[in-house]
Amino acid sequence: MSETKFLNFKNWLKGFRAPVSSEGSYSRHSGFFRSYPVRSNYTIDTIVNLITSGSLDELRELSKHYYRTSGIYRNAIELRANLSLYDTVLTPIYDINKGVAKERVVNNFNKAMKFIDNLNVPLNFSRITREIFLTGVYHGVLRQEGDKLVIQDLPLAFCRTRFKDYNGLDVLEFNVSYFDTIPDADDRKTALNSFPVEVKKAYNNYHSGKLLEPWVEITADIGGISFSYGDKTPILIASIPSIYKMDEAVDREAKRDEDELSKLLIQKMPIDSKGELVFTLDEVADIHESVAQMLKDRDTIDVLTTFGETSLESVQDSTAASQSSDRISKYKDNAYDELGIASLLFNPDGSTSLAYAVKKEEATIINLNNIYANWIRFQVNKRFASASIKYDFTILPTTIFNRKEVQESYFKGAQYGYSKMYAGVALGIRQSNQLCLMDFENEMLGMTEKMVPLQSSYTTSGTNQGGRPEKAISDKAEQTVKSDDAR
Repeated sequence: MSETKFLNFKNWLKGFRAPVSSEGSYSRHSGFFRSYPVRSNYTIDTIVNLITSGSLDELRELSKHYYRTSGIYRNAIELRANLSLYDTVLTPIYDINKGVAKERVVNNFNKAMKFIDNLNVPLNFSRITREIFLTGVYHGVLRQEGDKLVIQDLPLAFCRTRFKDYNGLDVLEFNVSYFDTIPDADDRKTALNSFPVEVKKAYNNYHSGKLLEPWVEITADIGGISFSYGDKTPILIASIPSIYKMDEAVDREAKRDEDELSKLLIQKMPIDSKGELVFTLDEVADIHESVAQMLKDRDTIDVLTTFGETSLESVQDSTAASQSSDRISKYKDNAYDELGIASLLFNPDGSTSLAYAVKKEEATIINLNNIYANWIRFQVNKRFASASIKYDFTILPTTIFNRKEVQESYFKGAQYGYSKMYAGVALGIRQSNQLCLMDFENEMLGMTEKMVPLQSSYTTSGTNQGGRPEKAISDKAEQTVKSDDAR
């Protein structure tokens, strides 16, 4: 296939929006499909009805709409997608009481580490986490050509998962009628060839009548990927009504602020002792017109002409307007409460509460990382395990907030003889890089003879600075934190 045609195929895929529910029921729309929602006329009643009884497709469209239009909703998803640092540790497991050839262990270990590096865990799995928070699920397939690895996203509408295998992994099922949505025969063939051979075989059998149902299993053994969280609906979907109400409240307060600036100039025309007009109606009209013309460039002042005195009044009482910020604050707090995320993460006004809020977010991400680690562990053992050597795979609980804390924990462990590898990975250095750096520095550059270790709390018995080390913020009493903030 020519380069131009391949690029056209890729561009077509970018514009594809699968019309099928991830649970199997679907309807075809005419023409090509959009990958993003175009609806924008959501009302609070519509949103509540969708959350209580809408289809998965509708809920995911609603989630994508708010991801594009709501800063709070987008930030909540992006924070969680990028919270973990995805530091990984691969551990060979073998019977230390039996003789295992060192060279064999090291060679296999190096091959397994290369596979992990090529999998590019930080990049791929932060993207997967974003998709899970956005739609509730992620479906894909691992493609491998030599040492090159690609995680190919699959359209949710043509995927489902109903079972788990004996490794605790969700079994991905794919609807091969997906390929019938590709109008060009060459493009269809290219797409089929990008999937495992089992999928291509199922597609041919389905069209020949040998397969009655269009569904085929893409198990983890042949590269299938299926991750979900909770009930497979967008995780933060229940927070959207509160966000909607907050947006409405902001609009109302903006109108109140506008009304507070508006003034009404009231001209009261004089009346004589007999109750008759001093000016004729034509003269009153001329006076009104002249004042209106004089103030035509003042957008915040309107003119009302009546009979009697003249005064300048505000359209809205300023005392009522002064309560605007309090009302917005209540709606805002409620929106963040529904998201399950502390507004302090984006607008901190205290220290202790922020530290505990972060730990809550980390707990959710660590749970997701354990699901990812289970799948990656299976893939490593499938490729590199033997009768005498198995592999364990771990994603460390390091996040953008707790890296220093986790580092110190592993460093102290290394001081007592525990793994140096964990300490290095906690620093953000990949295992393969650690081994190469140590060999390069020690064997090739001879840095152990040329350099004296830097002075630190880990290489000296004490420092010249006296006094007790300062406590971490999360360990301080609330009153102490308030006093520190006041200083």
